[in-house]
Amino acid sequence: MKSAKFKMRNGNCKIKNINPPLSPLTNPPTPPLLKGGRGGIIRWIGFAAIIFSIAVHADCLAGDTSFATPFSISHPDKKVSAPAIAVHEDKVYISYIREEGDVYVTALSTDGKSILPSVKVNDKSVPANGIHQSPGLALGAKGEIYIIWVSPREEGEFAADIRFTRSMDGGRTFLPSIVINDNQTMSSRGFESIAVGKDGVIFISWLDGREKLVPGIEYGAGSAGIKQGRQGLSSAYFARSSDGGKVFEKNIKLEDNACPCCRTALAVGQDGAVYVSWRKVFEGDIRDMVVASSSDYGRTFNQPVVVSEDKWAIQGCPHRGPSMAVDDKGLLYYTWYTEGSNGLPAIYLSMSTDRGKTFTAKQMLPSGDRVFPDHPRLAVNKDGIVYLVWEEKTPVLSKIMFATYKRDKGFSKPEQLSHGVRRSYDPVVVVGMERADHVGVNDGNTVALVQKVYVIWGHDEIRFTRTVLKIGKEQGAESKE
Repeated sequence: MKSAKFKMRNGNCKIKNINPPLSPLTNPPTPPLLKGGRGGIIRWIGFAAIIFSIAVHADCLAGDTSFATPFSISHPDKKVSAPAIAVHEDKVYISYIREEGDVYVTALSTDGKSILPSVKVNDKSVPANGIHQSPGLALGAKGEIYIIWVSPREEGEFAADIRFTRSMDGGRTFLPSIVINDNQTMSSRGFESIAVGKDGVIFISWLDGREKLVPGIEYGAGSAGIKQGRQGLSSAYFARSSDGGKVFEKNIKLEDNACPCCRTALAVGQDGAVYVSWRKVFEGDIRDMVVASSSDYGRTFNQPVVVSEDKWAIQGCPHRGPSMAVDDKGLLYYTWYTEGSNGLPAIYLSMSTDRGKTFTAKQMLPSGDRVFPDHPRLAVNKDGIVYLVWEEKTPVLSKIMFATYKRDKGFSKPEQLSHGVRRSYDPVVVVGMERADHVGVNDGNTVALVQKVYVIWGHDEIRFTRTVLKIGKEQGAESKE
């Protein structure tokens, strides 16, 4: 079996022979089924997502990565949303929404064992408003679980609230949810994101339609005295909590004229910088990406800047938001979808070296020919290695792709992660560190650490949906604590 080899030297890691193996499609092993509660059944399968491991060594040398048999969560009775994923030590938390509107979370060990059977997060009075997107999921430093979703209101067709809940016991129970938006007009709200800073401050961004409404004419049932104002546009909003989610501070409006159905993105740096991104509507229906930055941990924000002047003019929302992450040096990496002024579907990578004030010239991701590239997402490790995932589609096929990027090396050769003709969609990639006590190199002064890159996505079968991922492990390595 081929493997991905990484050579790491003094924190400036050079990638060699990036060639992650494809999962076997024939004669996969058939271990016992593990019941996963109401949310589905965890089963080993021979295709799906992929996880790379990089061992951290004292002199920045790493061994080869080998990959175990993949596994998945099957949802045989219901359709579900795309998954959200977060990792804390050796626990992998996955959240999703089922078609009846219930939000669930489950947890697996990194060897595929069920740690937490699927737990329903919301109560009946505050369901999610559909499975068109995943819930928002983030973890605190001690394993606190924070989940957000959009819950519909009865007053109007698109009226909704941003809901937040938390678990302080590893997901076994969740506290009653609270509303994040501090304006109770019956306006549209959604496309929310969540992140947690290193000191436990919680950040939430979303799109809010409250500025669409002005005094005047009745708008919807029970909405006397209100009408819809600017047709089709929303505003970008932000809120923060410094007490672990007990109370959120006053909402901050970042800017008007946000494209109303492209999901926001959030990223937090080790230096306290906070970044919020969305797609903005400019004059002439041009819809390009912008980023607003904060240097005081989300208390105030600078005016948003354009990431790239793509000049994509479209009279409608493309439903395609950005993805971004910050490395330990404070570099902000950014990926997005656009069709530009020439109408060519493409996905790009850019970065900011000055805390969101300016962005480098965009670089096209290495997508295939004669395909429709879509939904790029990224994660970055502390040394600035960027991990990218995206979809490639034709009218018949859909597949998930993976590549890495390093500033001094460029992109690696892209690798296909999914297999089969059924639809695979909305990949997510995250990076996590795990104390690798099992590798046998701990001597009291030296502790083995393993960095893992997790890729997960949804996969449709004929009558049910899967949430899938695969785990790879690095042979033992050591580093000084």
